[in-house]
Amino acid sequence: MNLLLLTGGSHPYEESTPVLQAFLEGAGHSVTLSESADELAGVLSGFDAIVLNTLRQDATENDLNDAQRSGFHNYVAGGGSLLSVHISAASCPEWSPMKQITGGGWVLGESWHPPFGWFQVYIDNPGHPIAAGVSDFWTYDECYCGLDIQPGIDVFMHGVVEGENKPLGWSHQFGNGKVANIALGHAASSQQHPQFQKLILNALDYLSDSAS
Repeated sequence: MNLLLLTGGSHPYEESTPVLQAFLEGAGHSVTLSESADELAGVLSGFDAIVLNTLRQDATENDLNDAQRSGFHNYVAGGGSLLSVHISAASCPEWSPMKQITGGGWVLGESWHPPFGWFQVYIDNPGHPIAAGVSDFWTYDECYCGLDIQPGIDVFMHGVVEGENKPLGWSHQFGNGKVANIALGHAASSQQHPQFQKLILNALDYLSDSAS
């Protein structure tokens, strides 16, 4: 697939994005890396999917502008594919369509997570294409809680915090576009986990399959 990978923001992207780009390219994908996100305001039809490993907000002076937001929205709604990683869905916090497009995610000032550390990830639906070949696993990462989850998403994995299930992976449709959201992947070490990488590559296969 020809991928547009957006990076940058107040997370350790200088460490995690090289890991993500390397294993995507190692799997045969072509990656255009962008920190400016200028591509969103241009012609996106040449990209098979947009991958978000980024946090765009005014506080870090990298929020998407109106032209970039419009291009992003129209790309996905018009039939494009989107993979959102970790906190990326918290981007553009004042722009409500972001949560609608991604299916939900972190809400700045409301969502939270236990300290970065070990926890178990549980596969809810082994039959989901993104969960294919993935069994329950332990990871050193952040287990997000209090996410803004949109109605109608298809959750395929979760973590457990204080006895409650916390969605960590889902797919859904936005307009004519397909969307996958993997809420794991805070640090480079998190993205080096074989099961994380399997989920990401499965997600791209899912997004590229018109029959799924």
